Amino acid sequence: MTEQSEINKSPLIQRISFITLLVVIAAIFIPTAVMKFTNAEQVVANFSKWDLVKWKNVIGAMELVGLVLLLIPKTNLVGALILTSIMFGAIYTHLTHAEPIFFNVAIVVVIWINYFFVKPKK
Repeated sequence: MTEQSEINKSPLIQRISFITLLVVIAAIFIPTAVMKFTNAEQVVANFSKWDLVKWKNVIGAMELVGLVLLLIPKTNLVGALILTSIMFGAIYTHLTHAEPIFFNVAIVVVIWINYFFVKPKK
């Protein structure tokens, strides 16, 4: 295979990687938002424990708004910032209740790796 054809494939691989990570992020935020809106038993129990029940639907709505903005190329920075803010709130909440934060930190890392290193450059 020639060097020129390898160069041409690199942006395609980068775009596929970017879209794949966006799908992974969506696969995390869509179910969690839906569970907040449908008052899933575990979500209600956790939000009650954290004394945040009144914020449950607001957080779910912000997750969906952030995700939609993340998926739109011109607004994906704003979406990344919204989702990161939500995750920092989750990290703070888990820390103040002596709960694990690994998954929340991993989500933030994936969002920003995808934005800064995987996102195709124009």
